[in-house]
Amino acid sequence: MAESEPTAEKLSSPSGTPLTALTWADVRTRLSDSEDYLLATSGAGGRVHVVPVLGVWLEGAVCFSTGRQTRKARDLAENDSCAITVPGHDVDLVVEGTAHLVRDAARLQRVADLFPTKYPWWHPLVREGEFHDPADTSLSDPQHVFAVAPTVVFAFGKEEGFSATRWRF
Repeated sequence: MAESEPTAEKLSSPSGTPLTALTWADVRTRLSDSEDYLLATSGAGGRVHVVPVLGVWLEGAVCFSTGRQTRKARDLAENDSCAITVPGHDVDLVVEGTAHLVRDAARLQRVADLFPTKYPWWHPLVREGEFHDPADTSLSDPQHVFAVAPTVVFAFGKEEGFSATRWRF
């Protein structure tokens, strides 16, 4: 799947300072390299839920796994709109998009192969369209894998002026 190039829009802080130094290539690198992802969901009742997840960037999407019965999985089954925040020392990124359940075995394997490079202790197995923990020898606790391709990404600079840039897809 080819990654689409977004259109950048410089947003201004109240003091009028735009964030101009960050390119889309920089954002992709930060999304790929980060070990810290916070997922925000809301279910049918509208109550917001924010939780850290392990994530990887693949084919233009943030991919993460979760147990089938977790609150985030239940929320996404009701409302697939979500946001993923990637904190940084100088810039915070916010990815807004729709979470899609990944079931394709080849794509799942590509996602699984990325996790140990970032999180050396997590080596998920791909079986029957889901992830499994290698310690789960009975394969009784499958995990869904979701991909969130951005519809919009914000970069919020932390320098004086709290500048921002928005990329639309």
